Amino acid sequence: MRIRVISRWFFPCLLVLCFLLLAACGQSQNGGSAAQPSPTPTVVRDIYGTPVVFPKTAPQRLISLVPSMSEILAALHLESRIVAVDYYTDYPTQLTRLPRISDANGDYNVERIVALHPDLVLSSGGLTEKYDAQLTRLGLHVVDLPDNTIALMLAEIQTVGRLTFTENTADALVKQLQQRIAQIRQAVKGTTPPTVMLEADDSTPGKPYVFGGGTFGDELLQDANAINVFHNNTSNGGYPQVTDEAVIRANPQYIILTEDPRYGGDPQLVYRRPNWGQITALKLHHVYHLNTDLMQRPGPRLVDGLQCLAQLLHPAVFSGSLPAYCQ
Repeated sequence: MRIRVISRWFFPCLLVLCFLLLAACGQSQNGGSAAQPSPTPTVVRDIYGTPVVFPKTAPQRLISLVPSMSEILAALHLESRIVAVDYYTDYPTQLTRLPRISDANGDYNVERIVALHPDLVLSSGGLTEKYDAQLTRLGLHVVDLPDNTIALMLAEIQTVGRLTFTENTADALVKQLQQRIAQIRQAVKGTTPPTVMLEADDSTPGKPYVFGGGTFGDELLQDANAINVFHNNTSNGGYPQVTDEAVIRANPQYIILTEDPRYGGDPQLVYRRPNWGQITALKLHHVYHLNTDLMQRPGPRLVDGLQCLAQLLHPAVFSGSLPAYCQ
């Protein structure tokens, strides 16, 4: 009786034991731990919070709706794939020869865009919101990416790299830009931070728009070791419209204009603004204009803008004169 019981269970038990030993050997060969599931890829979202759809093949007909995106595409060496750009794209110069799909008023020619048969239409910052929706309804692949901070601008470059199958180039570019930012931060470390007003627009006399908190302009000032006098003002998406009284009360040591001279970016005109003569920046003749394209376009050249800003505010820690591109 006992013999029968042993013989009935012996072989099944032996089989189970073999399976356990094989599993243990497998764990030992794999470093002693079970295989881990692959991490879920991070979902990239556009300016509207919608997940970005990445193409399965490299798009060959690109259209850029804004200058900063044109500059990103060029920095990724994609000029040969761009079939059209917006009215204000002017860098690099070879892009100025391409067809224009918008005018000086910011109106876009939807029919022309569709007729060019793009397989990817790119924008940023929600500047073309109305047209994004219209073009999407017409069946085009439109991606509008957030760009309001330096980190978002760098992430935008990497996303465009994924969309256009130039990831390695994008990663290398981002690494280079990060290194330059770190070098500039190190150069100004330990200097005395001046107070600065960074103006974005003065087309309405007496009520200039400035870079407030949460913007790439505010970050540029921080990286250049300066204090934004309107850092705590985040109204109007971080671009508050302030009053003359608010500027006089803030009393910045530097006033830096970033807008086109046609919209107030002329230092000489600042000295004529009513009641501004008592501001420290005017008393010290610290009113300057920096290249609008470098300071207002959240693309790769934003780091050139940081170089200009840091060298202007802390000339003693930089060798040589202010780079020509700053003007």
